Amino acid sequence: MSEPEDSEDRELRARLGALREELPESSFQSALHRKLVAAGPPEPEPGWDKVRWWMRRAAPVLWPVLGVAAGVAAFFVLGAVRSPPASLPEGTQVSRSLEAPGTRVPASRVAVIKLDFTADVAVEQADFQVSLPEGLAFWADGEELPLRSFTWTQPLSAGSNVIPIAIRGHKPGRYLVTALARAGDQKIEHDVVLEVTDG
Repeated sequence: MSEPEDSEDRELRARLGALREELPESSFQSALHRKLVAAGPPEPEPGWDKVRWWMRRAAPVLWPVLGVAAGVAAFFVLGAVRSPPASLPEGTQVSRSLEAPGTRVPASRVAVIKLDFTADVAVEQADFQVSLPEGLAFWADGEELPLRSFTWTQPLSAGSNVIPIAIRGHKPGRYLVTALARAGDQKIEHDVVLEVTDG
C-alpha cells in the first residue's frame, strides 16, 4: 500500500472510532436522552390520534378477526336467503299459492293452461291426471265436459313436454288446478292457480 492510502485509511478509522464514543454523562443531550427513554412513548391525544394509535397496535389481530367475522356473517346471510321455506301443512300451501294467480281469464272465456313436464330421458309411458275444483270445467270441441278429473297415458320425450289443457270458469274466484304425472316410481306434481274474473 502507498503512503497516501495508509494515511487516508488511518484517518477514516479514527473518524469512525470517534463516532462510537459515548457522550459525556454530564452533557445536556445525554440527560435528555435518558429522560425520554425512561418516559417511554407519548400517550396519544384523545380523538382521531387515539383511534389511529389503537388501530396501529391492534392491526395484526384486528384485520384477521374482522375477515373471519365478515365471512361467518356472509355465510349465515346467504344461508338464510337461499334456504328453502319450511314445509307447511297442505292446506296452508294451497291458500298461499292461491294468493298469486298464474293465469287470469274472464268467466265468459276459455283459458288454456300449458303444463310443462320436463324429463331427463325419454319415457315410453307416463300416466297423467289433471283435477279441477268445483267452479271450473274442462272444455273441448266448443262444449263443457262433465268430468272433475281427467286421466290419460302418453310417452314423454327427453326435455320439455308442454301439455295444453282448456278450462272454463263458472264464477269469479281463484281456483287451484292440480296436475300429476307418474312414470315408473317417479311422481311429478304441478299446481296452477287460475283466477276467473267477471266478464
